[in-house]
Amino acid sequence: MDGISAAASVIAVIQLTGSIVKICGGYIKEVKDARKDVVSLQKEVEDLRETLEKLSGLFQGTHGMKLSTSQSLVDGTINCLSVLQDLEGKIDPGRGKKAMSKVGLRALKWPLKRTEVERIMKDLDRYKTTFSLSLLVDQATTVNDITQTADRIERSLHLDQLPIALGAELDSYMDQHEDECLPGTRTELRRQIAEWAVSPQGKCIFWLNGMAGTGKSTISRTVAKSFKQAKVLGASFFFKRGEGDRGNAAKLFPTIARQLVVSFPQLIPGIQKAINDDPSLGTRSLKEQFDKLLLQPLLSLEHSTEQIPTTVIVIDALDECEGDNDIRVILQVLPRLRELSAVHLRIFLTSRPDLPIRLGFLGIGNQVYQNLILHDIPEAITEHDISLFLNWQLLKIRNERSLPVDWPSDTDTQALVTLSVPLFIFAATVCRVFEDPQWDPVDSLTEILTHRSEGSQLNGTYLPVLNRIINNQDGKRRMQLIQEFREVVGTIVMLESPLSMTSLSRLIGISERMIDLRLNSLHSVIRIPEDKTKPMRPFHLSFRDFLLNPETRKKTDLWLDEKAIHQRLAIQCLSVCNTLRQNICGLPNDGTRRMDIDPRTINHCLTPELQYSCRYWAYHLVRSTDLKTVIHLALLFLQRHFLHWVEAMSLLGLMSEVVGIISLLHKAIHSDTNSAMSELLHDGMRFVLKNYQIADRAPLQLYCSGLLFAPRMAIIRRQFEAELPGWIYFPGVEENWSAELQSFEGHWDSVESVAFSPDGRLLASGSNDNTIRLWDTETGALQQTLEGHSRGVESVAFSPDGRLLASGSGDATVRLWDTATGVLQQTLKGHSDWVSSVVFSPDGRLLASGSHDTTLWLWDTATGALQQTLEGHSDFVSSVAFSPDDRLLASGSGDKTVRLWDTATGGLQQTLKGHTELVSSVVFSPNGQLLASGSDDTVRLWDTATGGLQQTLKGHTESVSSVVFSPDGRLLASGSDETIRLWDTATGGLQQTLEGHTSAVLSVAFSPDGRLLVSGSRDMTVRLWDIAMSSLQQTLEGHTESVSSVAFSPDGRLLASGSHDDTVRLWDTETGGLQMTLQGHSDWVWLVVFSPDGRLLASGSRDATFRLWDTATGALQQTLKGHTRAAHSVAFSPDGQLLASSSYNNTIRLWDTETGGLQRSLKGHTGSVLSVAFSPNGRLLASGSHDNTVRLWDTATGGLKQTLKGHTSAVLSVAFSPDGRLLASSSDDKTVRLWDTASGGLQQTLEGHSDWVWSVAFSPDGRLLASGSDDETVRFWDTATGALQETLNPKGTVHKLEFSRDGSYLTTNLGTLYIQSGHENRVSNSIKKNLAIFIERGQWINLNGKNALWLPLDCRPNCSATNGELLGLGLPSGRVSFLRFRIPCCLHTVYNATHIHQPAPSSSKTAEIITIPMTNLTQGIFFVTAGSVHIIFYDIFLPLFIAGEERRANTTRQIVVEALFTNLGGSTTGRWCNTAANHFPKAF
Repeated sequence: MDGISAAASVIAVIQLTGSIVKICGGYIKEVKDARKDVVSLQKEVEDLRETLEKLSGLFQGTHGMKLSTSQSLVDGTINCLSVLQDLEGKIDPGRGKKAMSKVGLRALKWPLKRTEVERIMKDLDRYKTTFSLSLLVDQATTVNDITQTADRIERSLHLDQLPIALGAELDSYMDQHEDECLPGTRTELRRQIAEWAVSPQGKCIFWLNGMAGTGKSTISRTVAKSFKQAKVLGASFFFKRGEGDRGNAAKLFPTIARQLVVSFPQLIPGIQKAINDDPSLGTRSLKEQFDKLLLQPLLSLEHSTEQIPTTVIVIDALDECEGDNDIRVILQVLPRLRELSAVHLRIFLTSRPDLPIRLGFLGIGNQVYQNLILHDIPEAITEHDISLFLNWQLLKIRNERSLPVDWPSDTDTQALVTLSVPLFIFAATVCRVFEDPQWDPVDSLTEILTHRSEGSQLNGTYLPVLNRIINNQDGKRRMQLIQEFREVVGTIVMLESPLSMTSLSRLIGISERMIDLRLNSLHSVIRIPEDKTKPMRPFHLSFRDFLLNPETRKKTDLWLDEKAIHQRLAIQCLSVCNTLRQNICGLPNDGTRRMDIDPRTINHCLTPELQYSCRYWAYHLVRSTDLKTVIHLALLFLQRHFLHWVEAMSLLGLMSEVVGIISLLHKAIHSDTNSAMSELLHDGMRFVLKNYQIADRAPLQLYCSGLLFAPRMAIIRRQFEAELPGWIYFPGVEENWSAELQSFEGHWDSVESVAFSPDGRLLASGSNDNTIRLWDTETGALQQTLEGHSRGVESVAFSPDGRLLASGSGDATVRLWDTATGVLQQTLKGHSDWVSSVVFSPDGRLLASGSHDTTLWLWDTATGALQQTLEGHSDFVSSVAFSPDDRLLASGSGDKTVRLWDTATGGLQQTLKGHTELVSSVVFSPNGQLLASGSDDTVRLWDTATGGLQQTLKGHTESVSSVVFSPDGRLLASGSDETIRLWDTATGGLQQTLEGHTSAVLSVAFSPDGRLLVSGSRDMTVRLWDIAMSSLQQTLEGHTESVSSVAFSPDGRLLASGSHDDTVRLWDTETGGLQMTLQGHSDWVWLVVFSPDGRLLASGSRDATFRLWDTATGALQQTLKGHTRAAHSVAFSPDGQLLASSSYNNTIRLWDTETGGLQRSLKGHTGSVLSVAFSPNGRLLASGSHDNTVRLWDTATGGLKQTLKGHTSAVLSVAFSPDGRLLASSSDDKTVRLWDTASGGLQQTLEGHSDWVWSVAFSPDGRLLASGSDDETVRFWDTATGALQETLNPKGTVHKLEFSRDGSYLTTNLGTLYIQSGHENRVSNSIKKNLAIFIERGQWINLNGKNALWLPLDCRPNCSATNGELLGLGLPSGRVSFLRFRIPCCLHTVYNATHIHQPAPSSSKTAEIITIPMTNLTQGIFFVTAGSVHIIFYDIFLPLFIAGEERRANTTRQIVVEALFTNLGGSTTGRWCNTAANHFPKAF
């Protein structure tokens, strides 16, 4: 659409809005039941028209053409036009004139349901926002080129990527009928707020607080509207507990940001950049959202030459935000808005004076905020305002209900005023009672005033309403009404999150009609929407409090037993949760990420009552009357549905709550004797913690990665064994859980330091990636990432009160951070080299830092001032520690000594000598009597009083990096060589060794309660350990150190592995069992290669030797010595008679494999030889070197045939074509070159890779060449033309390549790549159609292009090899693991077979799964439900006989067939596998 037609479409929309406004006007005159909806819709359309008319005017300007060609604006007008045309078609009575003429206008009915109106209004509001942003062109006077402004508008139209909380802002459709302050009320308060907003001396935050019912939200709405009219309202957010996103802070800052861009369009680029940089920003921590969506964009605003504008953000009912920690963070970050200079940004905030909020404000200081307490306002002022409110409302009621002119009397009105003060909610509730059409206002007033002498305002409000329900009722009917009241109303007031009538009916098993009847007389105290899909809730929490108050029992039979209701709700929730099942959302594959699932799918499959039940069943359970009964029911539920429940919670984004719920249940049954429940919860907690991160990302991995890699004896694994995936044979796993609870991933360099917060809730880790990360110790969730250091973070420490975190860095600074907000508080400068250690004094007043400049500095933590400098070490200071009484400071140094200093004077007290290497760590025991130091491969314990050496603890094999005492002083933990060791401090005995890290352990710390230990390692992970668990030795066979190389034998029956433990091992690939251990090397074994016939195995080692082993017996056949440096590359000749080896000493050697004799020594390269390859006839040997050349050698004579020059950097790989005429070479110069082996001439230079090219291989017919690169692509080239044929993106670096015999796929170090047919030049951005088995980025097993299996941290390989359906993994732990897949494989593809000829059971329940023993050629699972047979196939293609013709079923779509099962013995469910027709679903 061109510019003119775009402008024309805007005009068309304007015309259509006029028509719709007119049609709505007709309805307003004729209909009554939906008049509010019609008025609201008409107003929304009028507002849209007003915006569009302004926009239309812009098209008439000089630059109208440029603006109108904005594609998003064009699309917006077209889409808006479509929505309006559809709306007109639905509501225009003129489209049915013939029908209308027969019945007349009086029969006119509003055709839209309220839900439709809401949806249409949301759509129109979105378009209005889009068009309003376009109007920002008016503010382009400072922009030279109007195109830049149009571009800015274009970008702004994509801000809908920000997730917002619907209904949270002012004037939302949901809250359009909420009250505002009457004219003449709250006048003094509103004046104070208005003055605060515009005063230059006004504080950043105005906190209006008051107890329940004092009218805070009414004031908020009134104040917000006045700010809006004055054009100073920047944004608003009205919290409401239980109302979806309005009940929590997850979308607070995105919602505010979306509103602010209307006032400040200059924010758009900054916000858009933040979204582009991190599309998941809306799900990040509150601090990160605030910083990137609000603070940074606002700080980037340019200063105006005019007066600095003032903008107000209104945040109402902060106390209704779920999560005390979130409230604290909000209050911590908001004061940072004072840093802005281009705008005065003020926050008007209301809440109850709840403790978390009071503490939050206490923490930020009264210089940041001013507060006003509503219930402290003089009673006379409150009484005046309530009097005005009541008189106005009573007048309206009198007129609407045709009451006597003297009703109520002045005396009665004054009595109501007196009863109401200071609670506006009392007055509002009384008025709703009078408005209730079911009751006579005159009688209601009499009843209310009757209870005024009973001492409680609530009695006068609620008792008359309740008494009417059971008045004139007796006997059985009365008891029935009381019971129904407790079931319906009791549930409504006790729900943690409100439900609609429809959902409530499904939860409690009472019909909507019956619920409606029971609530019919309670409209004055319970908000009951006309739309039964909208949530119901009490107008005020005081109604709930009244019903639960024990005193209420004395006044009415309609009281509530809190524990009884909780118990009933717990049972009802568990009943609803019993409908959970595996893959409840029908996700297409096991690797589907949660973020890729349409929220509508989740909400459809997990209905509101099911979502509620999943989230709150345990909350109600622990508050029940008969805990033992409900715990038994919960046990039965968890035994059947634990994984299904965790899956559901993951789908809902509530994985963090799973851990809390399990902990809650653990505490509840602590004194209970139900050991089965206790054991299940303990095992469930281990399972969840182990799989927390992946379950949160890909829920179905609970059944794949979670179950597959769980210990064999884990309760969850055994309980849900039937739900293990059918497309993989189970790998070998440990018997029981280890001491490792969790691994935290996220750092991309070594973790140098870890520390627990004093309350144990946070864990800090400092890394060489220059960041500090804060983790939730309960769930393992990342809370914050603190960025600011310009070099690695060497040390982190919490202050004793937990409010500050100190960090020392290689950038020579110490930084102090606020742990709640992540805000940098201070930067302490002075050291001239790395700061290697920081620690707070026990009273928190001092901070000590040790540095590579050989000094220790003591800082005042309040002011940041330097207090003392301690000098004396002759080398860098690596560690510092305060004694518990603050009197001593210990330091460890590179000068191999420990020094003790007097903290008061700075004087040196003692120098402790004895270590033979640098002292990496020092720490005092909790009683101060011992000092531990870690160095060399020992830990030493010293007497702090005498300086005498008490004990030397030996056992580590490398230098000890970190030592720490347990809180009770009985244990000492030390981190070193991939292990953590726990020592008895009294005896010096080794208590436990914790293994799991794959590189050196650099830091260890105990939790405050001493139950947990955390460690940080060079392997870039943080790990959490339960030290109470016994240290179980590894039960699986394997190497004792990391595996560096694996290779399959030619026949696939053996796998060889080489390891850092200096051994080679041979494994049976069928059983996974260890066949032989081949010993002889004296250093790491780097590579293993089988001879072509599989009879020999060659191994190369860092000991500079190659060894040849007999694979049948394991006997050492030959030791090939001669190289002076470590082995690098080895290759057998095609006939297996020669072995070529290369090393870092620039030579190649040819060996006779039969005798072990050296045949030739090939010299000529001037750099290390990195790759060797024999020609197909064995007569030539090619070598690639660091000297940038390729050389061709005569294997018979050892003579140099050719030196091929052209590469500009090291040659990494060489390969001959099948006919031997071409040689391919790859290099870290990013190219592949093709050479003529006869002439040495360069034939082709293949360019396209963007990083080092590690490997090359020819196809069997020689027409294709494959190359693998660090750019994570595999490219296929035409060897004749050099043209690029195909590019695959395997998401990992392919170092090894080999074509299959038929050339249809490549076997690589990461798995199998299938090659597309044809030779046209194309690039496949994904490899979904090409992969069979592949390892993606070392973390995912990818099957047929879909992520299928997540590899836990301890199962991620150093090296791997593929042979058909078998994947061999060499692990850092030393284990070798086999994963065997059933391929080709289809995951979760369901075929529905309907119209069963054989009568199917009517029951929807399924029987036990049975297995029919047959040959596993075609496999699947079937089950019968409601007359349908559902079949899940394992195989990607399955012959189906439809209409007498064999067809192949494509698993990407669902097909419906007629089916007949025979010989199934009447079972309604089972597994089947087919070779015999009589066991296969037939007919069709």
